[in-house]
Amino acid sequence: MDVNLTGNYLVRAGRLAFQEAHKWLPKARERAELRRHALKLRYWPTGSTEAETGQLVDLDWSWIKALSGYRIGELRIHDTIGGCDNLRVIFFDPRIPTDPLPMLWVLSVLQKKRDDFTKAQLANYRHRRLIVLERFYESL
Repeated sequence: MDVNLTGNYLVRAGRLAFQEAHKWLPKARERAELRRHALKLRYWPTGSTEAETGQLVDLDWSWIKALSGYRIGELRIHDTIGGCDNLRVIFFDPRIPTDPLPMLWVLSVLQKKRDDFTKAQLANYRHRRLIVLERFYESL
């Protein structure tokens, strides 16, 4: 498998992330553009990602500081898609090797107006992370 074409990770979105994307972007064309940006997570670096922020292809990312240790981050999309600017893709890196490639999980999509997250959003991301771990990695 050519890593340059396929990337280093597989990217999978949860059902709730799809529903949130549909809420923000009702047109299929707009959701396809959001998907193209989210799939840039395939090129997540395979080495140590202990840095707090960084550049991924042409997008910025950072770990959510309030959830340090959970490996939940946000991918910032600077384009305006369907009238929504400042879109964020919340993702989870379980750091569990799978075959054929490791997986990154999209937990949520939101239009962010402020720099910080609410307590409800943080609790939501922790629970969605737990759901992913229980459903897909419990047998490992």
